[in-house]
Amino acid sequence: MPAALSCPSSRARPQGFTLVELLVVITIIGILVGLLLPAVQAAREAARLVQCASNIRQLGLALSNFHSAHGKFPPSSIWRVNGRLDLSNIEQRDSSQLNENWVILILPHIEEQTLRKSFDLTKPIPDTVNADARGRQVSIMLCTSDAYNSKPFDGTASSNTKQMGKNWARGNYAANASLGYMWHGDGDADDFSGLGKGGTVADGGGWGDRYKCGVMGANIALRIKDIHDGASKTILLGEIRAGLIAQDTRGIWAMSGACPSALWGDGYATGDNGPNCASSHGDDMPTCGEVQTAMGGAARVSRMGMSCWTGQSNDREQGARSMHLGGVTVCLCDGSVRFISDFVQLGAPGTPPACLGIWDKLKLSNDGAALDANRF
Repeated sequence: MPAALSCPSSRARPQGFTLVELLVVITIIGILVGLLLPAVQAAREAARLVQCASNIRQLGLALSNFHSAHGKFPPSSIWRVNGRLDLSNIEQRDSSQLNENWVILILPHIEEQTLRKSFDLTKPIPDTVNADARGRQVSIMLCTSDAYNSKPFDGTASSNTKQMGKNWARGNYAANASLGYMWHGDGDADDFSGLGKGGTVADGGGWGDRYKCGVMGANIALRIKDIHDGASKTILLGEIRAGLIAQDTRGIWAMSGACPSALWGDGYATGDNGPNCASSHGDDMPTCGEVQTAMGGAARVSRMGMSCWTGQSNDREQGARSMHLGGVTVCLCDGSVRFISDFVQLGAPGTPPACLGIWDKLKLSNDGAALDANRF
């Protein structure tokens, strides 16, 4: 019987990846993730920007409905003394006597009737009876790009704000009040006071100045027909950012004043000039020094886009700010929404109208200067 044929032995190929192949795969995956992650982040931010624009558009519609019901826009904030409209305590930013602002006034127009009824407006908003209402988050007031707006304001965290109390929910949209400061002023040539004393532009004091007057001042506001520059060329609302620490008064939806819920002094006449201003003379607020200390110094706060000035003890000035790349979202008085670049033309200290920039002209309601809609 012939001997069986034997096949030459062969070495079987090892199963799985070699170390080199594994490293190559990991490297390729890493490169793909590195390429895709920025695209994913950009897509998410684009979605947040769309949502932010939708929020401010709805707020603009609510203000329009308020105007239809009352014949004019609401004041950005209400100030009373002994139950009567009075601005004499407007500079006491540690006051426990703050009253309602434009957001509280339009709550019924944003389907928040129950929340509006939960406020007791016979008492100041800092009163404990209003603590639950002011602490409620209102989704339409929040821009999802702002990483700080989920942390409520707590006035008790600082001796400078302790009388305002705690439990104030944040907000990211502010009324266009004035290019002047929110203060009484002393009547001198350098007085950029943005105050109004009554219901018309004519008796509005410094706020009635055509080169300071926005749309919604303190105890005063305009009618559409008072906006002579055109509703489609005048800002009604702009974005702001929420405070960086508990006692930072910026971005508080139910609190009256500049830093909490209105744009004051953010143009040619002040140091807070234009969107996302990084000047060392930025927002005026009572706890600026505490914010700078907590966040690692004034330079870092400025790099974060939240510059402030330690030279003031009250909230008299706030500029438009956002966490969107390159600009801020605004709603114009006709209800249209625009994204205004950080590089929009700014004004400079000087004599109006020659010193005005496009940003100033957008903020002013009756400056009389021509403004091409294609330039913003």
